[in-house]
Amino acid sequence: MPWCQKCKTEYRGGVTRCSDCGSELVEVLQQIEEYPKNDSESFLMSVRDRIEADIVEGFLNSNGIPVLRKYKGAGAFVDLYLGISYTGVDLYVPRSMLEHAKEILSGHYLVSADE
Repeated sequence: MPWCQKCKTEYRGGVTRCSDCGSELVEVLQQIEEYPKNDSESFLMSVRDRIEADIVEGFLNSNGIPVLRKYKGAGAFVDLYLGISYTGVDLYVPRSMLEHAKEILSGHYLVSADE
């Protein structure tokens, strides 16, 4: 049975494209290597607000990279209450995935090598 590598959905025979994301189906679903559970987080970048954090997190999550958000000061409370944070959001990824995350974002965001 064919599978969508991106959505992890199994399809009936004869189907060649995923109806959700449009990806070409494969016969064997490859396992994505998970990061070690004891891997600490590393700072990736700061973004202005939740909307920008959602965009960056979407790029990374679609490539199997989890993201941890840390708001500055009372930013999380203000974001929850008002729907926007004026203090910015720091984004962290597992240390073992930091370089890969920077590569993914290099075409979309400026991520300096010294961060």
